[in-house]
Amino acid sequence: MSLEEILAVPTAPSQRQLEEDLWDDDTRLCYSADGKYLLDAENFPGEITVKEGCKVICDDVFAFQDYMAGLKIGEEIPLEDRSSYLEKIKLPASVTHIGDGAFAECGELISIKLPTGLLMIGKSAFIDCWQLERVSLPAATRIIGPQAFQGCINLYQVRLNKALEVIGEDAFDDCESLEKIIVPKGMKDHFKGLLPKSLHKYLKES
Repeated sequence: MSLEEILAVPTAPSQRQLEEDLWDDDTRLCYSADGKYLLDAENFPGEITVKEGCKVICDDVFAFQDYMAGLKIGEEIPLEDRSSYLEKIKLPASVTHIGDGAFAECGELISIKLPTGLLMIGKSAFIDCWQLERVSLPAATRIIGPQAFQGCINLYQVRLNKALEVIGEDAFDDCESLEKIIVPKGMKDHFKGLLPKSLHKYLKES
């Protein structure tokens, strides 16, 4: 697929998909009728397994929602309380797109194994996942969206792949524990062109 084709895949659920949605009562996940889109999740349990055949994790599916803080509507939520319940997730190899804000403020998520077929990580997909420590991109990934990992304050190691062509603005901004960005051998200059100068000191070839 070209970059244009990858970007053209919608990650926001359509009205028709929402009207024809199918709930998996065992996992409390909501899919499109054809099973290709994960549209929603109920009650945000701590551990999730997404079924095979799913291609798109839609926008904001697992993101923190204000009601999770248990406060009155309109009451200000302290930063330390802005965290969804998700701790573990298993994604099938079929997933190609992770939508905008899909895991935003999943503060209990320590690690995630990204699926082998993943082509794109959307804008703010993992923003403020405070506990996330390491990220390793699969060989297929071509695009990291803006602010994708912004505010992941415990993220200390990132492994980037040869196929990566786009890293959005501020993708790793405020990752204050960052120690290493591992890139394929001979590709340091390539990634210097994709990353801001402030991150060049972390680049290590493998």
